[in-house]
Amino acid sequence: MYQTSQAYKDAMKKPIRNQSFMKVQLGLINQEAQQSAELQDVSKYNDFSETTSVFGQHTVNRYATYEQDFWKADGNFYFLPEDTREYWKDGITSKDLFSGTFSIKFVFGYGKSDIKGLTIQFSGNYPVKFSIVTSDGTHTEFENNTDFFWTDTVFSNTSSIEIKITEMRVPNTRVRLDYIQFGLGLEYDNEWITSANSSTSLSAIDEDLPESEFSVTLHNEKQIFNVDNPSSEINFLEGGQKINVMVGYELDDGTVEWMQLHSLYVHEWSADDSKATIKAVDILKFMEDKYYKGKYYDDGITLYDLAVLVFEDAGLKDDEYYIDTYLKKVVVHNPLPNVPHKEALQIIANSGRCIMDYDRAGKIRIHTAFSPEYSTTSNGETSYSNVSGVDMLSDKNQYATYEQDYWTADGQMLFLPKKGVRNSGYVSSAVSGADGKFLENPILTRTLESKYKAYGILINFSGNLPKKFIIRTYVDSTLIETITISSGITKEFEIQYDFREYDKMEIEFVEAEPYSRIHIDYISLGAETNYKVEYDDLHTTPIGTQLDKVKNVKMARYLYTKSNTEEELASEKVVYSGTNEIYYMSDACYGYKVSIKESAPEQSVSIVSSGAYYVEISFTGIEKGSEVEIVINGYKYNVSTAYYSQPVNNRGTDKEWQNPLVSDAEHCQMVALWLGDYYASGIEYELDYRGEPAIDCGDTIGQENKYDSSLKTIVEESQITFDGGLLSGGLRTRRKERVERTENKLVI
Repeated sequence: MYQTSQAYKDAMKKPIRNQSFMKVQLGLINQEAQQSAELQDVSKYNDFSETTSVFGQHTVNRYATYEQDFWKADGNFYFLPEDTREYWKDGITSKDLFSGTFSIKFVFGYGKSDIKGLTIQFSGNYPVKFSIVTSDGTHTEFENNTDFFWTDTVFSNTSSIEIKITEMRVPNTRVRLDYIQFGLGLEYDNEWITSANSSTSLSAIDEDLPESEFSVTLHNEKQIFNVDNPSSEINFLEGGQKINVMVGYELDDGTVEWMQLHSLYVHEWSADDSKATIKAVDILKFMEDKYYKGKYYDDGITLYDLAVLVFEDAGLKDDEYYIDTYLKKVVVHNPLPNVPHKEALQIIANSGRCIMDYDRAGKIRIHTAFSPEYSTTSNGETSYSNVSGVDMLSDKNQYATYEQDYWTADGQMLFLPKKGVRNSGYVSSAVSGADGKFLENPILTRTLESKYKAYGILINFSGNLPKKFIIRTYVDSTLIETITISSGITKEFEIQYDFREYDKMEIEFVEAEPYSRIHIDYISLGAETNYKVEYDDLHTTPIGTQLDKVKNVKMARYLYTKSNTEEELASEKVVYSGTNEIYYMSDACYGYKVSIKESAPEQSVSIVSSGAYYVEISFTGIEKGSEVEIVINGYKYNVSTAYYSQPVNNRGTDKEWQNPLVSDAEHCQMVALWLGDYYASGIEYELDYRGEPAIDCGDTIGQENKYDSSLKTIVEESQITFDGGLLSGGLRTRRKERVERTENKLVI
């Protein structure tokens, strides 16, 4: 769930809501021009220029150089290293100071294009007069008064763009350009938007691929979207262009709190004389190519590394996806089947008990979707302490020891036996001094199996209470949050705080009563959420549906063994095209051998790369256009199937589940247990409500219910409708069974 301010949360629960706002940001970037552009005359730029970096919007690190009114001592400039090999290369900067004229020219590799608008980020002392020259010699003059320049001018049928600068704001300076976009970034707000619809969905067990769609309808009274208008903005839309959607809500103090709702890609668009409609979809809609490089890993491969291989093969950069580091703990051997990249990622997510979805910035995510186990350790405890006991949610025995104001003769405390202390919690080895401080602060560290997002935490103290302690949370050993508690501490102390996701928590005790130890019976992590859809949020009562009950989940695992029989896997006469040939196998194979029938002495064929389902071969000594017959021999893996049956309900039908990556018995059981938890309830709800754009699919939320005050559900579909000022929405949720964990598992 998107983290919002308390003022936002309070205002959204008011009986009458304030106004809502929306911004739709479109990058009308000519993708062919942007991707193929090359900077000309690169020798005109200095050694810390990076000529390809200017085609991506970013912030450039700036070196301080001696130019008029340029170098500022504000901490934002860097000194040039003495060794040019150590330069941080970014943006482009002219070698020489400006002297009357300077041209920056870009040529497009795809040939001529129509470009609507330019977006240019100059830097430092920007040009105030320049012209844009197209390939046919057309000059368009501009005057400028800022380092960020944009224009909606159409540059027609051009194979190049040249920026010809004739005057700079300050003389005796270099020309700098951070980035350029061949197109225009546009923004439409409440003034333009008549309506908008957002829809996202997923399966919490990856039974289906996640989907995210958005459509917006805009006013067209000024005819700027008409397809017959030569300068119409709709004519410059292209499939795959990025579209960002922001939602804002007016708080009671009059300010607007904004959150990003989507970052999607334009899919289709249309317009008439009164309105224009633009539709956008998620990135998976464009990932249709297959991942055919699956292979059997004798030594195993982590799901994390396997996901990286698939993402990279799909052409995604590492800032376009997120993989939970938990997947580094799960090792598999079996090959991925020959399926589209998105389905290969779906298989990986399911085998890792993860959800695959998108974040609000459009990044594909694979993140854990189960309640993690955990363990607690300390930096020192007494001989009769049992720090692992704090993981069990039960009261503990209290033993009488010499601490100030601790031992009470009320029959509740026990004398320490010589051996065999039972049912004890954590008791620090450190004892506070007369000032309540410790020579070494007691620290408890709770380490989770995977990342977890929680609202609050409950600490059950016994004995004298601490006066001050600090809570720190971490993700992958990186400090995330620090909270200091120094007041309101009680025996059953509950911290009301919306923690960000973490996989380790440290609790450090800084101060206590004089001559005291720290005594803790148990520590309970908070619920996954404190958000609840109440009856006042609903337009109608929820519609509940009891789905077919599942009696058992039958989870298959696939065991690969090697065959002793060599077979002919493929045979074909091929006319050599001068390039490598790739052959695909229907069964998982290995041990490939390739040959040419009746080959001449100078002719040969070799394997370039191979996997369980493909072989790539190259030819030597064969003329282009010649016909040869190739034969591929190899071995097929023997694949057998075993099943693990996980009981779910005492009646219903069996649900068979297959994941080709699962082979290990323990792995199979873990996935089956996870699936069993999901199918345990089988109750879905449909909610027609006021809408909450902070909710994400995959979130656990509370639902007000007449029969269960603690009803928790997981969101599998969310819809938001915007009518130009007000929000409404719909949810499809699935009930989460309440599974009691008495030891080191969570209550879900």
